[in-house]
Amino acid sequence: MQRDLAIMHRKTTLFLFCLIQVIVGVYAHNTSDIPEEAVRTMCIELIDRYPVATLQDVYKTCYQDFFGAEHMMRDTAAARHYLHSELEQCAAQDLSAMPLREPTGFRHRFVRINLCNIQEGAMTEETLLTLFIDAAGKDNAVHDNWASEWRLIETIALDVHPDWRDEELQAELRKAADLQAAVKHSDAFRNTYHPHYRIIRQ
Repeated sequence: MQRDLAIMHRKTTLFLFCLIQVIVGVYAHNTSDIPEEAVRTMCIELIDRYPVATLQDVYKTCYQDFFGAEHMMRDTAAARHYLHSELEQCAAQDLSAMPLREPTGFRHRFVRINLCNIQEGAMTEETLLTLFIDAAGKDNAVHDNWASEWRLIETIALDVHPDWRDEELQAELRKAADLQAAVKHSDAFRNTYHPHYRIIRQ
């Protein structure tokens, strides 16, 4: 009886060890493929272009790059209505503080298309809507561990720009990452750069 229990114990221990190794391997695969230099370059370019940007704006562009536009998409009719309404609201605004086209995050999987492209006649409202809907597919995520990816991005970003440190904001962003939730641009970013755009595929 004792011998049987000892054998069962060894088998259970071996099984748990193998399970832990698999979990660690998956975790490492999901989080170690972030190109640190690309993240650093992204942070440097972001703060050069948008001096008032905060860590919240880093989260937003990386989240968009990771998931695409799916977090903004409810249905086609709602997307059309919201785009048309936003175009009316920003018709008198100067949107030139942001570029006509801007890649997201550090992988550059998607592109932000400034709504001034429509105002200036470079693109029709319907064309942008079609491209936006195409970017809102449900299979866009890079992998299934956004929370771990964000924590690595946060570490690199704060090393590049220590002034972005804000314990309360960092805690809020980590909570959002755990929930795979999107965030808005920071108030400073919105008030300074008037972001009005849609995400399309690169």
